[in-house]
Amino acid sequence: MILPEVYREKSPLSDKDCFVVFDRRKTSFTFPVHVHPEYEINFVSGATGAQRVIGDSVETIGDKDLVFIANPELKHAWMDGQCKLTNIHEITIQFHPQLIEQNLNKNQFQSLKRLFKSAARGLCFGPSAIEKIQPLLQVITMENDGFYSVMRLFILLYELSKSTDCRELASGEPPEVSRNVELLNRLHEYVTGHITETIRIDDIAAALNMSRSTFARFLNAQTKMSFTDYLLDCRVKTAILLLKTGASIQSVSNQCGFNSVSYFYRVFKKANGINPAEYRDNYKKQKLVI
Repeated sequence: MILPEVYREKSPLSDKDCFVVFDRRKTSFTFPVHVHPEYEINFVSGATGAQRVIGDSVETIGDKDLVFIANPELKHAWMDGQCKLTNIHEITIQFHPQLIEQNLNKNQFQSLKRLFKSAARGLCFGPSAIEKIQPLLQVITMENDGFYSVMRLFILLYELSKSTDCRELASGEPPEVSRNVELLNRLHEYVTGHITETIRIDDIAAALNMSRSTFARFLNAQTKMSFTDYLLDCRVKTAILLLKTGASIQSVSNQCGFNSVSYFYRVFKKANGINPAEYRDNYKKQKLVI
């Protein structure tokens, strides 16, 4: 699988906010491997066969997946993998570490202190924990009172801290980088560095010190994609990140190397089921900042 350079996500949280909730219905996973300063609780259902990447842990998930990450430098992502389902539900909560950490040395917070220590490697919760936590997550997404929302988040974290149906994911040691992963990283860096330009297969092959035919075989073996499909996938994923910044459709199209807005619309809709404007509108509706 591809392990590209890590994207540093910029959260919509300000210093005056406590946490943000994203409640999404989606047909696929599009966000790249990333890190961010905020701690994160991520719940996914209806995505059997998808891949979860947490540090050096790469696993195939079942129908429901619940992970807590309390480490600003722990890379993570959910990817399509072998998932063929198109009605995925994802609830993501991101919160400032300071919201809780300033109280972790208090006696009443000792179970949370242990929770946060384990979650530094990514903590995956099993079926019994998910059964108890899922209703709490859904209540938070529907809560209109900001104060009660924060209290419900504290309760959710406390329930996670009492669960024994969990396990750490990342080893804590940096994974050994294979030659293939190194080449894929260099490929990704080349494409993202030239994303606004016309990118030719011969140029990339030369940058990787390969012949055109050797590069084509390598790319297909590692990604199951042709060069054209890989390039469009990179452009679309970059567009998704830019659409979340509020940039205009024209600007996003130009920054991602599409030669026309109409072509951008066609490619984006084919990949995501909706056009760029609809995706941006849906993103705004799915975000709740407390």
